[in-house]
Amino acid sequence: MRRLLLIATGLSFASRSALSQTAGETAMQTLAISLGANWEMRRDDTASPLMYSGTGRGTQIDYTWERAGRSAYASLSAGALTLTPSRSVLDPQPEEAFSTYTMETGMRWRLPGDPGRTNELALGAEFGATATVTRHMYEDPNQSEQTFFLGDVTLGPTGRWRRRLGMGIVAATLMVPLLAWVQHPYADVRVANGLANLRYASPSQFRQAKGELSYIFRPEDRFGLTAAYRFGLLQIDDLQPLRSVSQSLSIAVVTRFGARP
Repeated sequence: MRRLLLIATGLSFASRSALSQTAGETAMQTLAISLGANWEMRRDDTASPLMYSGTGRGTQIDYTWERAGRSAYASLSAGALTLTPSRSVLDPQPEEAFSTYTMETGMRWRLPGDPGRTNELALGAEFGATATVTRHMYEDPNQSEQTFFLGDVTLGPTGRWRRRLGMGIVAATLMVPLLAWVQHPYADVRVANGLANLRYASPSQFRQAKGELSYIFRPEDRFGLTAAYRFGLLQIDDLQPLRSVSQSLSIAVVTRFGARP
């Protein structure tokens, strides 16, 4: 499967405040809003037997709270893409207008070790929910459009690795769900009873992995630069299977407010 890196510039605003706690502990809060772009390759047999790919825009809001070796976070994101068949077909080409909305929240605990060590590893759990709406525009004028829906709720382990590198911090995160519930009806959801009930999907039916590799330049400064690469892999083996690969490479300008570490 071919890969594509899409470079997108984004603008991110972050607010950070330090609060004194007992025993000299410090809690750090960060709010970030980013704008950017992404790329998707997707095949959903419910809509079409063809593989589709394309680019689009997206936005994300991230909140993190960190104190004494543990951290909590929450993220909301939304994206809109236009996908066309990855291989050429007869004109006019079918097209998919693809919208996705994602919520993620979780907590991680830093593994014990030397406080002055260069590497930091934290493990935890993450809860996520995603809703995807696909408007499939057929090339046949007698069947111009159908709308399909995919929803999933997941729970599984997550890990983060951080290391001071040069004038910034490099970080890598990974999440692999162990439990999943899926809503994937096989019909146009605009018709009566188009939506099916959320049902449990076993690990042999639902496989997903998503992660991020980022570099935060001069995180102690009020203004900085952050680069992030994100990827997602999804495979649902059902009566009508689904395969999805997404990735993006973004560069963001960061502004920090309040106290800094």
